Amino acid sequence: MPITTRVATTTDIPEAAAVLAEAFDSDPLMATIWPDQKQRRRALPVYFAASLRYFHVPHGGVDVASDGDGKIAAVAVWDPPGQWDHSTMTTVRALPDLLPALRTRALTAIRVRRTLDEHHPRAPGHWYLANIGSTQSVRGQGYAARLITDRVTSPSPPPAYLVCTRERNIPYYARFGFEVAESFALPAGERPPMWAMRVNM
Repeated sequence: MPITTRVATTTDIPEAAAVLAEAFDSDPLMATIWPDQKQRRRALPVYFAASLRYFHVPHGGVDVASDGDGKIAAVAVWDPPGQWDHSTMTTVRALPDLLPALRTRALTAIRVRRTLDEHHPRAPGHWYLANIGSTQSVRGQGYAARLITDRVTSPSPPPAYLVCTRERNIPYYARFGFEVAESFALPAGERPPMWAMRVNM
């Protein structure tokens, strides 16, 4: 089936959030925030919907890939240059939608966010791939790859940055030119290592 890509709009948020929730169901970073699997599965659709609505879709960097039936099968959450460090005001506006997802895990989420921000490059002009994922039904069929290549393999590809949460995924991102810049640990007691990867930086 042909893969169609486009920039997401606010009407896509529920479907895109569901795709990301499925994709990140067992992700180590998300499991750090929500160790209990049942709690995580309830929280992720709410969390991603709020995150997309307040932090990402308004900046025009969320790309979706649809299958032949027009259903969203993969989502890439890109923050354009200068937009990855979200303002306090935006965070305050998002809190009523975020808190039902975070509940008792809010402090852990804040610690994880601070750690990610501490390792984020300050170089101007780069795109940040905050999240990317696809449904199980299309995994391995090139949907996520298409969303990456659309951004970083153009004739004049921009600098880009991501955090890889699984060591086995490093070779996947390396296919698109990303290289490991450093590895770092999440806050004390939150064990999984993360790998910061950059391309054209």
